[in-house]
Amino acid sequence: MPAVLDSQTGSQKDRLLAAALEVFSREGFKGANVRDIAELAGCNHAVIRYHFESKDNLWKEAVRFLFDRMARKMAFDDASREKLMAGDREMYIAWLRRYIRYCAEHPDHARIMVQTSIQDGEQLCWATEHFIKKQHESVDVMTQALVKNGVLPKHNPVFLLYIVSAACQALFTLAPEAREIYGITIDDETVEAYCETVLDILLSR
Repeated sequence: MPAVLDSQTGSQKDRLLAAALEVFSREGFKGANVRDIAELAGCNHAVIRYHFESKDNLWKEAVRFLFDRMARKMAFDDASREKLMAGDREMYIAWLRRYIRYCAEHPDHARIMVQTSIQDGEQLCWATEHFIKKQHESVDVMTQALVKNGVLPKHNPVFLLYIVSAACQALFTLAPEAREIYGITIDDETVEAYCETVLDILLSR
């Protein structure tokens, strides 16, 4: 799947950010080494301090990029968003398809967030305060409306939120495992088939 940033092309700062996304998604904040990030970007590690001042700021810029990118990719026009937040079934299907495709194209997002939650430190607090809590509040409103309308089953909306999120992300977050065990390649055909599977399971179509 295509990436928005490439650690081998673009400006020095963009290359560093792309490399940071890759290394943080694999190693987490604590395990990531700025020298590895710089090497992947084809830069001297000293330029990280020049562009970002510190490893912490580089991580924050990487996470900010993730959520800004997600907001762009998941944006609906006002009328569609109003239907979605009111629990409209067809708009929810469109939302799920878009989210699954986002997860397929950008597995670094879920991987970095999982790493951040597992390490459970200052980075999680910062990301929650600036991005995650607001995002969850919006999805929770949508989920409650979907439950009320009978689109989703009558269970705890928070549980449903995590179940749906995990279902949409799993194959792409664990893509290396799926490749090794089942020989699955993440291409357009696979993503479309996965969309249909998730929709059938969640919505019993």
